[in-house]
Amino acid sequence: MRLGQLARQLEIKPEKIVSFLEKDKSITIKSHPNSKVEDDLIEVITTHFKPVAKEEIVEVQEEKVTAKETKEEAVEAVKEAPAPVEHIETVKAVPAQELKIIGKIDLPNKKDIQVEVDGVVYDQETLDEKKKEEQKAERERKAIEKEAKREEDEEKRRIAREKREIEAERQAMLKTEKNNLLSKEEEKKKAIILKSQQEREEKLEAKRKEKQAAHYAQQVTTTSTVKKKKKTVAKSTPEVATETITQTETPEVKVEEVRETSIYKRFIKWLNT
Repeated sequence: MRLGQLARQLEIKPEKIVSFLEKDKSITIKSHPNSKVEDDLIEVITTHFKPVAKEEIVEVQEEKVTAKETKEEAVEAVKEAPAPVEHIETVKAVPAQELKIIGKIDLPNKKDIQVEVDGVVYDQETLDEKKKEEQKAERERKAIEKEAKREEDEEKRRIAREKREIEAERQAMLKTEKNNLLSKEEEKKKAIILKSQQEREEKLEAKRKEKQAAHYAQQVTTTSTVKKKKKTVAKSTPEVATETITQTETPEVKVEEVRETSIYKRFIKWLNT
């Protein structure tokens, strides 16, 4: 039979059956409704937990009812008796038995119970107080340990948080240094580009000056040639002089055209640089 089924039949808790078997019979079973109880133990458990109290109460109630009926019959017999009665018997009512209180146990005084612990004899009351003090001290110890553990965990979290912050700052510093290095490299590249552009401009300027010097030298040479031809024309006839002047003026015009062309080219070159 299962433990739960047996407990329902006896109208008691399964824990009582388990406790009874463990204390009186030294048999240990699990306090679970589906735990199996051997057949030879069922009779012992049923006998021990048999509900005797109800039967006693019923018997007391029946006795009380019988006493009341006896008293009522005696009173009726007195009333029904004829008037001329020489001898009247007085029937005493049967006193009802006192109800026995079921479940009340007269516990002994705790001070009268002597218990020996570690060679020292204590009364039960002192022992109970000592147990309460030990339980209180145990609760306080556990509370202190819990608080210490909480503080330790909080300290660990704080240290971990500080480490994360330090690592974040270090990473930010490394990133800044890397950006600074990149900026320096970019500045170096820009400086190299500017230097190359400057050297190119200087070369172009040198070439321009060389061309300008050559042009000025050519212009001076042409002017001196024209002056010599003019002197020759003054000594010849007017007709011949006119032709000579006409011929000599042509190179001068060409020089101006060359000059204008060179200025334009210089302007275009200046725009391109």
